[in-house]
Amino acid sequence: MSHPPIPRLQFALPNLRVHRLLPVGGGPVWDWPWDTTGCFLVRMCELCARLKGTSLDAYLASDATWQVCARHGRWLDNRREPGTAAIPLTALPEVVDAHQLRLRLEQRLGAGGRAMFADAYAITSCWWNILDLNPPVWQARRRALGCAGHDELRIAPLVFYPEAVRLAQALAARERQRLRHTLTQEEDRAWLEQVARLLDEWGILVIEGLDLVRIWASHHPLLPRQRRAAGPAERPTRGRYRRLPMHAPHTDQMLEATLGKRSCLPWKLGEMINTELTPAPGGWTLSGRA
Repeated sequence: MSHPPIPRLQFALPNLRVHRLLPVGGGPVWDWPWDTTGCFLVRMCELCARLKGTSLDAYLASDATWQVCARHGRWLDNRREPGTAAIPLTALPEVVDAHQLRLRLEQRLGAGGRAMFADAYAITSCWWNILDLNPPVWQARRRALGCAGHDELRIAPLVFYPEAVRLAQALAARERQRLRHTLTQEEDRAWLEQVARLLDEWGILVIEGLDLVRIWASHHPLLPRQRRAAGPAERPTRGRYRRLPMHAPHTDQMLEATLGKRSCLPWKLGEMINTELTPAPGGWTLSGRA
């Protein structure tokens, strides 16, 4: 094993430089010396900490207030109050499966995939905010969590995570076709019908739930079809072909933001930002809040 000198390590790993090190001794320091604008500090899985020989006060940098340990099937978050340990997911294996699907989606699609999950998370958060749009499966997951299910805002992302990931896959499929300038109005209507069938499968009120998806689609309007240039088209590499680029209304600045700020939609878990959903003939609409 090599033993590089400390100055070389500090050059390669800036976080080890003297001005960034925490004082020796004492308990955890919540006034973190690093810039946490784009992340949250989530308590590390205790089982992982034991395997690594790390202190149980270790934390992970996460783009959300929560994280999933797929290895041990545990839901982690940034709560530090007594009695807020990691939540076992033994009774909810679909949550771990959803997390693995999300990781594959974002690894395969890149920045655009992360944006699509952020949008899907915003939509499902809004569904959560409106009790009438909560499907039966969410109630079943609440019951499976037992005592942990009493803190609604804490367990909300856990409860709707599987649906958020599947919706992200649907949004990404439309966005890929849209950015290729090949999405027609007929295909867009067919896509919306597929999403409607998905909502019906989950037990979400289709008309009301679909209104939010339509609002998302209005933020991602159809693009004009492009004429093919004369001559053979350049064939992109496999990696470039599979990636989903960032495109308006998303910006590169959003990519570095936390999950809640990465979406082009204003809806946040537990609140409505400047808008509210109100009943209307043929469905619900969003109107400005006075």
